[in-house]
Amino acid sequence: VGFDYTDVDIATSTFASGPFFDRTIGATVSSTTDTVNSFGATSTSGVIRLSLNTDIGIAVGSYVQIELGANATYQTSGDRQIINASATGSFGMLIAIYDDTSNLIEQQRVMIAMVDPVTMSANMSDARMNGSPIGYLVYDTTQTMLSIVTNYDAHCRFATASGTPYDSMTQEFSYLGDYYTNYHTIMITGLTNSTEYNYYVRCEDEVGTKDINTICFYDDNSPFTDGLGNPILQLNCLDYWIPFTVSGVPGDGDDEGGVPGPGGGGIGGGGGGGIGNDEGRGTGNYLPYPPLPGSPGVVFQGWGYPLRDVHILKDGVEMGLAASDISAVFGAYLEETTQGVYTFSLWSDDSSGRKSTTQSFTFFLEAGTQTTISDIIISPTIALNKNSVASGEQVEVFGQSAPLLTVEIWYYPKIVGETKEEDMIKITTIANDAGVWSTFINTVDLIAGTYQIKAKTTRTGIGESDFSQVLDFGVAREVGDDLCAGADLNGDGRVNLVDFSILLYYWSTDDDCADQNDDGTVNLIDFSIMMYYWTG
Repeated sequence: VGFDYTDVDIATSTFASGPFFDRTIGATVSSTTDTVNSFGATSTSGVIRLSLNTDIGIAVGSYVQIELGANATYQTSGDRQIINASATGSFGMLIAIYDDTSNLIEQQRVMIAMVDPVTMSANMSDARMNGSPIGYLVYDTTQTMLSIVTNYDAHCRFATASGTPYDSMTQEFSYLGDYYTNYHTIMITGLTNSTEYNYYVRCEDEVGTKDINTICFYDDNSPFTDGLGNPILQLNCLDYWIPFTVSGVPGDGDDEGGVPGPGGGGIGGGGGGGIGNDEGRGTGNYLPYPPLPGSPGVVFQGWGYPLRDVHILKDGVEMGLAASDISAVFGAYLEETTQGVYTFSLWSDDSSGRKSTTQSFTFFLEAGTQTTISDIIISPTIALNKNSVASGEQVEVFGQSAPLLTVEIWYYPKIVGETKEEDMIKITTIANDAGVWSTFINTVDLIAGTYQIKAKTTRTGIGESDFSQVLDFGVAREVGDDLCAGADLNGDGRVNLVDFSILLYYWSTDDDCADQNDDGTVNLIDFSIMMYYWTG
């Protein structure tokens, strides 16, 4: 309560490291002043709305720094604070950006975790990590460097059969210096195409302790699969497992290649390996499968459209593709990136070529760590069978999502300013097993005018997607209702070039006759209505 513009600072910069320049914030919006409103504040929730001034926006690619409460010191020091939750657990926060007509541009859900205080200890569990290589090697690879890292001084051996005791292992890593060290490597030769390789590593520490346990990464519900679609399991915690496969089809790194994946998909032989929709695909830069936990980089996992590519971008530049399987599940791995703040974006197109909206995630990436972005739900696509109808006609709205999801469709009058909740009309339908969905809007109770429509999907127990693209459709006057109804602008009983000429004459005006949908402007919606009634 009492949280207002004095408790917020907004600053922008062209660089993540600054310098940041404060924007002017006042009690109301003006041509030079931003403002802040808060409402719905309770002990557990509330909304803070930042409204930019009417003249100066925020440039594309800028970094925005927002300070709240007592942290805000520019102009006036803040005297209200956001109070941390008293209980431990995860608490959600929704950050959304809207344009000046209240249409959603982009939104991001973040979680803030409240945890009990922790203390540091000088003791650290022994661990083996960063096994390499993982995934697919390019066609005709005959040798590779096998390596792992330990966080303790160790001497490590390996075998091709799981469950082999350390003393029974006959192969060991190469050591040029100390017998016990942290980094363990050896050159593996004699590799052949279309072959899967599995190496199991065990280590001995300086005091002679062998078969040291490590973390169990996976169980039967593992989200990761091998080239045949089988779950990758880590059941024997004494073995550190390093699996990889040499591709069976030629590829040049950015071209075709790979062994067939599940359902006819291709696992790319280039670019470190990756997933393809079509066996023998001629183009595409496919990112590798998600690696074992601990490998530094960014892992992407979620649902798109069945058997379609998901495009993955970093700071607006496409880094590669991930392919969804028949259930629309996709997963990809972007190798370690230099430490810094990045925006990763994902989009896809459905089986009819309709594009989703772009979903973005911005966060700080620390070098040497693995970040996983999971439960991504690509927004549904949306289309209409007609852009304009007479009042009382039905409009079919359809699109595609992941299979069997609930699709919620919102439509509402297109107005300047914020649309009220009571003006929103919501209907739901279910996508079929191919992800295709369709339903009808009955316009019998809609007044003439322009409406906007969008859709989102929900996965039970996971969450919901962003909204689809926003489409416009017009509802025209009923024939016989008003002067010029049915786009017959000159009243001769026909809709032809004469009426079209009249429409052009009044283009961009508010002429009552030519403005067929009564939205205040003669525009493309009115032209679309005229085409609907066209007689020639």
